Amino acid sequence: MKRYISNSVVIVTLLIIAGCGFHLRGAVNLPESIKTMYVQGLNLQRGVGLTLKRHLISNGIVVVEDYQKGNAVLDILENKYERRVLSVGSSAKVSEYELYGRITFKVTDGSGAVLTEEQSVEAQKDYQFNQDEVLGAGEEESVLREELEQRLVRSIMRRLEAIK
Repeated sequence: MKRYISNSVVIVTLLIIAGCGFHLRGAVNLPESIKTMYVQGLNLQRGVGLTLKRHLISNGIVVVEDYQKGNAVLDILENKYERRVLSVGSSAKVSEYELYGRITFKVTDGSGAVLTEEQSVEAQKDYQFNQDEVLGAGEEESVLREELEQRLVRSIMRRLEAIK
């Protein structure tokens, strides 16, 4: 009897979730005009460039290494990262930082027509800084920067999905 009730609860919960339109974030529906793309202005071998390349490929876009006529172009106009001081402790030492990232880009199709005007995506993360644990703080900053890059790339992918 308990098993029947627990199964019923699970089924009702799944029906409610399905009924409200919830679905896991999966692949982005990108237009055919950008299915083959050249990325200009970023190193695609590391950092945010590599993350962007992986997201594009996983969403069915062929990323070409060299520009070829007829390919869409994702032109990265600005790729900016900053570490800003958020707060200073009573001993006049930094106690909290903010990592800030902004990527400005535009997209053109294979014939050179502008698909998206220049637009920017931004993200920020903050973290506590302890002067006694400098090595750990450096590692934490590295992990947070990777998360920041992931957020920026997801924002770019959502903007690409909006192209008609």
